Amino acid sequence: MIDDLRDYLAAVAAHLGVGLESCCWGSETPAWGYVALDRRLASRDVALLWDERTGWSIATEPDIGSDLDVVARLDGEVIPPPAAVADFVTTVWAEITREPAVAS
Repeated sequence: MIDDLRDYLAAVAAHLGVGLESCCWGSETPAWGYVALDRRLASRDVALLWDERTGWSIATEPDIGSDLDVVARLDGEVIPPPAAVADFVTTVWAEITREPAVAS
């Protein structure tokens, strides 16, 4: 299980252009994964999270020791193909960083 999870996270990380050193994971129930993204939102670090019950989400990291704040969840499969996870990150990032239109 843990080797499969590591391999899956490595594939997701590769699609996102980050290395396995940006990841951590655990096999306790529920199994979980974490991918640090090289992005910031509102002065907070951004991470990609996975757990075997809810699948993938994007979260911001407030202060050390505080829970992560989920900003988006990937609907559908709990273990989607790595390319689908990368597309999710790209799409969400474009939506949340888009500047609001200015009325003229």
